[in-house]
Amino acid sequence: MSHHDVDEFDGWEIYPQNLHLSSLDVDDARIAGRISWLAKELFVDKSASKFSFLDQSYTWSRLEICEEHFRKLFTRLRVDPSFLDIVHVFCEKVRPVEEGFNGFFFNHSDQAIWGSLTVNNKDSSYSIGYNVKYVARHGRTTPKDPFSIREVGVYQHYSSLTQKCSWVFLQASEQLQDRLRRTFQHCDDTAPSNQFLLHSMILLSLSEDWRDYLVYLEEEFSMLVDRGFYANIMGPQFEGDVEANYSDIRKLQILTDKLQRLRQILGLNLRLCQRMKDSMEIIQRDPSIAIPGGINSVQTKLNKFLYDQQTSLDRIQTLISRSTGISQLVLNILEIRATEASKQMNVEMQKLTEQGVNENKLMKKLTEQTTQDTKSMMIISLISAIFLPATFLASLFGSNFFVYSQDGNMLTVASNFWIYIVFTTIFSGAAIAFWFLWKQRRVRLPEADDLEMQGRE
Repeated sequence: MSHHDVDEFDGWEIYPQNLHLSSLDVDDARIAGRISWLAKELFVDKSASKFSFLDQSYTWSRLEICEEHFRKLFTRLRVDPSFLDIVHVFCEKVRPVEEGFNGFFFNHSDQAIWGSLTVNNKDSSYSIGYNVKYVARHGRTTPKDPFSIREVGVYQHYSSLTQKCSWVFLQASEQLQDRLRRTFQHCDDTAPSNQFLLHSMILLSLSEDWRDYLVYLEEEFSMLVDRGFYANIMGPQFEGDVEANYSDIRKLQILTDKLQRLRQILGLNLRLCQRMKDSMEIIQRDPSIAIPGGINSVQTKLNKFLYDQQTSLDRIQTLISRSTGISQLVLNILEIRATEASKQMNVEMQKLTEQGVNENKLMKKLTEQTTQDTKSMMIISLISAIFLPATFLASLFGSNFFVYSQDGNMLTVASNFWIYIVFTTIFSGAAIAFWFLWKQRRVRLPEADDLEMQGRE
């Protein structure tokens, strides 16, 4: 900032109350309090304050100016408090982003200058402020979309009495800053037509990337359209067939949502340009403000901006309309596939059911055969149980341990019969013991195998 008279900063601490505006026009006390309330989100510390243009270090960060310098600057330039609504858009991102907000104001006043009880002169002035949204390449590797939505805040004040203009720019792009510097260095004409010509230049400069961005979006949309139109209804049948799935629906929905946001932004820009044209017509009707013939050039440039933005809006609306149809087409393809998959699953389930029925019949036959075998074994066991005692007794009494005397009708037991009892008991016990050990070993082997498998895992 260049050096100015100290009186030009009087009362900067309470800006905008120090402007002594009518309470019917603005609630200056509320605005002054709001500046202090949002200071931590709007401004940096005084040690980091630096400005020629009011910039942010990155999108949605604080302005690189401290609160004191901000109040002094706006006091020196006598910035209309209405512009603060636009300044607040450039806060640090600590709340939902006001992406759908586009502010515009135009204040025109005629103020009589009194001197020696007579009106010496008349000061016709106007203030105009707005924020315009545009798209620009962000130059980052992520996200995939190479463009991002940005915005610039602009304020201009003109006084017919001093024939001077004051400008404030918020977050102007580097390209726009370079162009503004060249313009202000070689242009001393502050006529309203030239100032409005500068507004039209700003709008046209910020709209240069819209065409490239829409070409990128149309390419993305065309790829999704191809996947929808050329996808085989029954799914990929041959190598190279296009596969459409629900991820395509998601991508198409994301793209449609982005197009809806861009449609709103373009609509805001169109309304902004129309309001600017209306403001220029008001100035033209003011006889105190000289309007040279260059105003036609301003109208031409503003009309070009309107046409370009309307063309971009029509392209976006066409894409949105087409996206509805292609989305429905992909959904129908996926529904047909789901129906076919369900039918195929039903056929397979029917086959499995039939196979299960056949297996049940086979199991029934096996059960009947097992039942018949069980009955046969029961009969054999019964016969064995009947004849086993007789066989045992015949074998026992047929041995040499018993002697039957027919003369005396006597049954004599041999004296060494105990040998039979001892050996029978030993071998029977050994057989039972071996069977018990064998059974225990069969139980322990599976448990050992399970523990070994758990140890390997």
